[in-house]
Amino acid sequence: MGTSYVDVDALMSEVRERVRKKRTLGVYSDEVDAMLRAPLPGGPALLADDLADALAALSTYVGSEVPYDPRSRRGVVGPAITTARRGVMWLIQWWIRAIIDRQDRINKLVLRVLEDLDKRSQPRLEQRLDKLEEALRRRRQDESAANLHWEYFASRFSGDPKTIYEQDRRFVDVFRGRKRVLDVGSGRGTFLQLMRDESIGAYGVDIDAQLVELCREQGFEVYRVDAETHLRQLRDASIDGAFAAHFAEHIEPGALIEILRQFRRVLQPGSPLVFATPNARTLTVSAHTFWTDPSHRRPIPPELFEFLLLVEGFVNVRIDTYAPSEE
Repeated sequence: MGTSYVDVDALMSEVRERVRKKRTLGVYSDEVDAMLRAPLPGGPALLADDLADALAALSTYVGSEVPYDPRSRRGVVGPAITTARRGVMWLIQWWIRAIIDRQDRINKLVLRVLEDLDKRSQPRLEQRLDKLEEALRRRRQDESAANLHWEYFASRFSGDPKTIYEQDRRFVDVFRGRKRVLDVGSGRGTFLQLMRDESIGAYGVDIDAQLVELCREQGFEVYRVDAETHLRQLRDASIDGAFAAHFAEHIEPGALIEILRQFRRVLQPGSPLVFATPNARTLTVSAHTFWTDPSHRRPIPPELFEFLLLVEGFVNVRIDTYAPSEE
């Protein structure tokens, strides 16, 4: 007659899986669920997940004892068997303690080695991170010519403020009656001056400290912060208009998409959003004058800009040009 063995671990795994399925289906009540989570005599609960809280489970297992009853219940030879078992257990415990002591020593040495390696590598890691951050900062600065004297550049290449003021007049009726219009990249404050003259509430943001100070000296509300950061700080539907002249061509396409999404969130329903950007259809612009500004990223074709606005949920999108495109 053969001997059969029961794989207790496999059996308990199957029981746990069946219990989980029934709990998912809502078969068990709250009382049964609580019982399933209660610790079993001499072990964890039926549904205990040690890996979910490894630290707590470790302290439980380390502090627990493994009981063993050496007593034999055989009649005549029982006492002898009990004595033999106790002797064997004493020898085994002495041997196991020696192994545990050795392993404990090894664990402490390994921990100390890891701590020493961490202490040695941490300064070097911080130095490497500092170098990477500095390289990234320098690259961004070099790509956008951040160290350029932009106040002189604006005087030379940005056009006469009076001319820009008259060009921006075409947008006055678009923002008429608005109370909180955001001017992104407010620069020298030309658009803010126009809005003030037309009794339209407006404020601006710019990343150039000198231009921000120049606007503040004129009495304008201007903050030194990048557009995306500022938009993320605004509440939903907190502004009723936005104007961004010669801004979109200075940022990466992904950043422009995210800014459009933020505009969609912070603009009140029906509020106007105006972008002014160099016309990529014009050959002299896309091939020459566009690159006069070293901080320009790439020209944006009008069709692409229209698509981006439409796909982000804006309606009544219209393309206007200051001058006819070259054929």
